[in-house]
Amino acid sequence: MNFKKSGIILLLMTIMIRTGFSQTVSDSIVTENRLGAFFKQNGHYLTPAQLQAAVASYPDAVALMQKARNNYGISMVLGAAGGFLVGWPLGTAIGGGDPNWALAGIGAGLIVLSIPFSSAYGKNARAAVEIYNRELRNQPGRTLGLRLGYTGNGLRLSLNF
Repeated sequence: MNFKKSGIILLLMTIMIRTGFSQTVSDSIVTENRLGAFFKQNGHYLTPAQLQAAVASYPDAVALMQKARNNYGISMVLGAAGGFLVGWPLGTAIGGGDPNWALAGIGAGLIVLSIPFSSAYGKNARAAVEIYNRELRNQPGRTLGLRLGYTGNGLRLSLNF
């Protein structure tokens, strides 16, 4: 009796470990559009670097992601500098000092200048994800399957196709 229980537990643990480690980046990537482009794979949001690593198997997608990451970097630098230049005079005004509104104007200009770069990031990253997902669907031998895995919240059963 005790041997049967430990055998079943060992079998279940083997299945969970095998399926938990068998998750690869071959699952499709989902795009979310809310004040910018966000990308999810297996329920987790991807950073631009993770997204580039996920599409690394497809040269066309890699080229688009490189453009996207360049645009993302420029957008973040301009947006952060603009936010700082707007925030400094606002903080001075709230603190009762004499704010330099010219800095706020320059900061607002930098923020506006970052918008086209952010848009270009989204456009190129979406195109890379479309290539990745299209190539993923066209892979020969890809079949429908169930996967049992363990997450931080418990067991997970997922359907892959």
